[in-house]
Amino acid sequence: MSPDQIMTAVVALLTGASDPDFDVLKGGGHDDRYPVAIENCPRPIGPLEIEGHTVICGRISVPENHDDTDGTSVPIAFAVLKARSESPAPDPVVYLHGGPGGYVVQDIPFNAGIFDFLRDRRDIVLFDQRASGISNRTVSCYHEFADDFIQFAKVGPELFSSEGPLAKCLAEVVDGGVDLSLYNTTQNARDVRAITQALGYPTYNAFGISYGTKLGQEMLRTAPDGLRSLVIDSISRVDNPAYDTNGVPYDQALGWVVDFCMEDPACAEAFPNLEADINAVGQRLGEEPKLVIAGKEVGPGWVYEFLDLSNTAHGEVTKYLPQVFTELAKGETTTINRLLGGAFSVDNSPAALAARLGANLNQTDRTVLEVLLMQGEQMRGLEGAVGKLLSALSNDLTAAGAADTEQLLDTALSDMAVGMKPGELLAMAQDYVLLIGQTPDRTAIETFVRTHVPDTEQARMLGIVAAMTEADVAAFFERADTDAAKLTIRARMMFSVGIYACQEDFPFNSREGFNAVSENYRFPVIEIGARDDIWSLYGFCDLFAHSPRAGYHEPVTSDLPVLAMSGTKDTQTNPDAAEMVVRTLTNAQAVLFPEAGHGVIGFSQCARDIAEAFIEHPGDPVNTACTQALKPDFFIPAAVE
Repeated sequence: MSPDQIMTAVVALLTGASDPDFDVLKGGGHDDRYPVAIENCPRPIGPLEIEGHTVICGRISVPENHDDTDGTSVPIAFAVLKARSESPAPDPVVYLHGGPGGYVVQDIPFNAGIFDFLRDRRDIVLFDQRASGISNRTVSCYHEFADDFIQFAKVGPELFSSEGPLAKCLAEVVDGGVDLSLYNTTQNARDVRAITQALGYPTYNAFGISYGTKLGQEMLRTAPDGLRSLVIDSISRVDNPAYDTNGVPYDQALGWVVDFCMEDPACAEAFPNLEADINAVGQRLGEEPKLVIAGKEVGPGWVYEFLDLSNTAHGEVTKYLPQVFTELAKGETTTINRLLGGAFSVDNSPAALAARLGANLNQTDRTVLEVLLMQGEQMRGLEGAVGKLLSALSNDLTAAGAADTEQLLDTALSDMAVGMKPGELLAMAQDYVLLIGQTPDRTAIETFVRTHVPDTEQARMLGIVAAMTEADVAAFFERADTDAAKLTIRARMMFSVGIYACQEDFPFNSREGFNAVSENYRFPVIEIGARDDIWSLYGFCDLFAHSPRAGYHEPVTSDLPVLAMSGTKDTQTNPDAAEMVVRTLTNAQAVLFPEAGHGVIGFSQCARDIAEAFIEHPGDPVNTACTQALKPDFFIPAAVE
């Protein structure tokens, strides 16, 4: 956060300046076929973001069936984050989120942070895919959601049973006349082009992560118009049965630990039987007495769970795995307990950094280094404080952020809820949920207050409702939508997974297919965790009508520029997927990143730099030299050395 950025933000707030590029969107967008309706952005929007100046949000109406433009429409929620450049590139980066059933618009700061490295030159377009996030209005089961609100929030095994809330949710949506077969990746791909046309981008770049890579592949096949380049990060191949092979990424990630160790002379000498030891760990975890790790008895499924930790951790987990598995094979837990207890965490305090980095400096230079590091630490703290102040100022001064009266009502209701009895609170929550997706209506808010607010407080709250502007009324309904979405996001995501995966990926995936794959794991212990993790999905998918599309699971062919990125410790999509997917893409490059988990660009500057270089010049080969420095440096016990 530079002083210039802070000054620009403050001036824009105080002058009420708006970005002229947003004026057309406020007037309905650039394409009459896909009308744009501007809405308040879900809060918070993040430091230095000013609604109407740096960011704008709303919904774009696209055909539910792109082959029937006169039929029902689907409102797609979006957010546009303006480039910081005074002379930006004309083609934005459109984020294709994961899932299926993920979300981005209701968490703008996090997702803006993911792509901040591209924002100096390009606008970033976020959108919730149809049936996902807050683009789920046409497929939401509001009554079932309200009736089983607690189960949706908790997400237990009963959620997925044939008599559970999700099954009832499915019935409510189908009985409502929704044609769920139109909620698929092919229609989703055509949505992307409609969105870019509505927002006024003749050409664009797409960046998909996880399921978003499958969407990207389908865009290459069915909706390539305007697509300048595509980055697919942590790849789910359309020709791979992802659910049958649920354990394969774990198997490959563990295999990379062994392979990297065998390539390292010191590691290979210290742990010559590493692969056999890992398989011995699987056997030992099934025996008595149970091993105790981090204070808890564990079984064979622990290996699967632990690799998930490695997938998301940015610290040096892989470094200690040869020692961890060698000890576990012998029933010893010293290193794993120290690792999980934080004993190997790196101290990055100014003093510790100065000691490590300044070992060869004289005392004066070490002092200068430590003071500079301390100043950097203080600047980070100040940046956070300034960002918080700017966010507060933005909410006070911008029309979209103000909604002061609505905020008063929300605070009053929240304070009242603290003292309510459980049954009363649940009844209020259920009626609050029923407001989701409804047309903003002051009378509905008044009815809600009269139903659930005690007589002693009713007059005051009804007075607040009477004072609310139309923008406040709309903000109240938007808050209901985003509040419920945050509380129940896991259950809603599972329903979206069913809509996409159960319809288009079955019977391409099957229980028989899962069992066949399980027979060929390099590390058989993986099968136990994989089965526990995915098996309930097969039963859930039995509830859906399968709607496979001819050719959808065939490898995609295209000559558009594609960068395929995979990470060696990704346990959600196969580490070998980048190399596999480019076989039929004539203008594609595959890059494997050591020590990167799911969402490769979040793990290293190397990955971000390669992605940025590709988007700048899609036709040029990327320089992958920096990936060599990412390989793990394994811990070798002193006794072995």
